[in-house]
Amino acid sequence: MGKVGEARAKDFLGGLRRNPVIPAVRGPDSALRVALAGEHAAVFVLGGDIFRVLERVGAARRRPAVCINVDLVGGVSADASGLRFLSGRIEGVISTHRHVVELAKQAGLFTIHRLFAIDSGAVERGVKLIRRAQPHCVEILPALAYPEVAAAYPEVLERPVLAGGLLKSQEDVSSILAAGAAGISTSDQGLWRAPGKEPDANLDKNFRTN
Repeated sequence: MGKVGEARAKDFLGGLRRNPVIPAVRGPDSALRVALAGEHAAVFVLGGDIFRVLERVGAARRRPAVCINVDLVGGVSADASGLRFLSGRIEGVISTHRHVVELAKQAGLFTIHRLFAIDSGAVERGVKLIRRAQPHCVEILPALAYPEVAAAYPEVLERPVLAGGLLKSQEDVSSILAAGAAGISTSDQGLWRAPGKEPDANLDKNFRTN
């Protein structure tokens, strides 16, 4: 199953090179429908009921990879059985917990370890967990802390690093990507397009009607 996760991670990283912006949604609402219709490397689901989320994901004819934050989404246990259940339905898992990342890798999911950079102690603890868990990617929150964390802890950069949270403008997105992040995640629908691309007319229509 490890090879499945590696292949999924490779596809995800290839998608980031085409479009480094990842929509983040809070549940199975209209925002998820809009995100699933976009040309993204992945969609991050950060809340809601797992069965309603999977119903909407399963109804999408053609969609990006889906990564579920199992620390926040209700209705599924973040144990070996729960992660095997998810592996047949989605591509990736997000968590702050080392054991979840390790189990998800065994289940064939690609893994994103979240690191909250609230202070130096939290970052140091997170880096220790990342060293042990060996996730496919790391996500640093808030995104604006990415440059400082990357400079102070270069070992984090041994794998692709994402950044998410508190991004307010295309200029914020561009500056974080210029600092070296492999991608950014955001719940701001106005930022759900690759930097330098014109807004998608269909996406704008969805924003107005959902």
